[in-house]
Amino acid sequence: MKKHPGILLGTAVLLTVVFIFPSCTSFSLQQVDYGWPVESVLKVKENNTVSEGRYAISFNVAPLALREFEDSTALKGKEIRLLRSNEGMYYVTGVNFKNVYVMTPLASELKLRRRFEITPTGLKKPALNQREPYVELVDGNQIRVLMTSDEIYEEQDLRAEGR
Repeated sequence: MKKHPGILLGTAVLLTVVFIFPSCTSFSLQQVDYGWPVESVLKVKENNTVSEGRYAISFNVAPLALREFEDSTALKGKEIRLLRSNEGMYYVTGVNFKNVYVMTPLASELKLRRRFEITPTGLKKPALNQREPYVELVDGNQIRVLMTSDEIYEEQDLRAEGR
């Protein structure tokens, strides 16, 4: 019995569709928690970079220092506070910072998503903590705020809302 070339071609196309197209469909893992349990305190090196070995991140802080202190070398030898939230955003601040920077991770880049002004005089003893679904900033007994990547809640706001 002779096989018809159209049947062979049709079978080949069908097998291709069955085995290749499912591997091209969208695939995702849901409910991913990117959060770090505690902040990382990172010392700025002489080349203006910080590196966190546990979570495999490093970046140059010169643009951050320039924006915060108008001096790209202002953070050399100092420490910054870095925490990754459950939603995957990076929160950055430090001693004498007036702001907390919320950064979105992109390919080889941390892009500013939001800058929260905290104090006009600068933070003295800042610490970042996970307080799901928020990131908490405390500065000794002086300041306590909760943040999401889009909003900031001061302590009196939290009491009024019953949080």
